[in-house]
Amino acid sequence: MISITEKYELLTKLPLLQGLSGKELAHIESMIGLEVNEVPTMNRPIILQNDPCSHLVFLTTGKVKRLYESSDGLFVTRSVIQAPALLEPYNLFGLDCRFRCSYKPLQQTSFITVNKKDVMQHLMKLEIFRINYFNLLSAIIHRKEELLQPLGNPTIKNKIIQFMQRLFADCKGPAEIVIKMTDLANYIGETRLNTSRVLNQMEDENIIELNRSLIVIPELQKLKQE
Repeated sequence: MISITEKYELLTKLPLLQGLSGKELAHIESMIGLEVNEVPTMNRPIILQNDPCSHLVFLTTGKVKRLYESSDGLFVTRSVIQAPALLEPYNLFGLDCRFRCSYKPLQQTSFITVNKKDVMQHLMKLEIFRINYFNLLSAIIHRKEELLQPLGNPTIKNKIIQFMQRLFADCKGPAEIVIKMTDLANYIGETRLNTSRVLNQMEDENIIELNRSLIVIPELQKLKQE
């Protein structure tokens, strides 16, 4: 059980709540609770891909593994989300409100969840919260739009990097892709032989590490600098 002071310090660091005054945070807590729920390390996800997204989920401490399986079943991605963070806030609204990934605690973590009704009735009344939310969504849209821009005369390496960047547009740190070489080649429109050759070159450059049907990206930031 954390103290009131610790909880206040925690809340002020969370995405969307940054910039709110102590008075505003106290009012929100009196209305909707903002209870911190601790979750131990576990082997099963606490959120499953395609679960309904009916709450804002704040990761307040610890880190979780994010897992995504493509709709065609041809690849799986794994990455790490470090607190403080929000889990898919863009899926709370719209026509298809589902989590696109599964999330599994890698260590003891804690969360704050706020249901959609309370977001609309209480949080959205706060101008700073609205601005933070809109800025966050805009940043995500701009990043995805940037990655959708066609490449002029792209090399095979360019195609591979763009494919990876689209999968991990909002991630940092290490990541993994479980995929067969043939399937990756089909995704980027190249032959298996040429795709394999360029991947091996990228491994020699310490951009990625290769194992059987597994591509490890030690640091996504380095990939984004290529």
